[in-house]
Amino acid sequence: MPRAVLERGPIRSLTNALLAAVMLFGASAAIAPAAHAAAQGECGWRPTANGEGRATMKWGVNLTDGPYESGCGTWGWVSAGSTVYLHCWTKNAYGNVWWHVRLAGSQLDGWTSDANLQGTSVDENGDGQITFYQC
Repeated sequence: MPRAVLERGPIRSLTNALLAAVMLFGASAAIAPAAHAAAQGECGWRPTANGEGRATMKWGVNLTDGPYESGCGTWGWVSAGSTVYLHCWTKNAYGNVWWHVRLAGSQLDGWTSDANLQGTSVDENGDGQITFYQC
């Protein structure tokens, strides 16, 4: 077998091992969406849909008045571990899923990224179906 082929084998193995390590340990950083600002007129949106389900906040965040990480105002802080009720979801102009939620035990509602939630499906009205509404 030609020497060049033998030399490429270990290089390819090392490259594959490094790629696997990056995917294993750095995948969340590699695929995490960049901060995206809202376009004019996409904030201040309060949908009327009220679907089923609830979620736990993975970490503390401010709820926003639009489905964007920046460019919209904030309504208030929701602590890590808090329960929120899922009203409806939408995809923003960047393709990121956002939920309109209400903090359990309060009237505080607003938008948060799907990445901030650890959800559960709950048949809250007892009709045998779990319905998530798109806003």
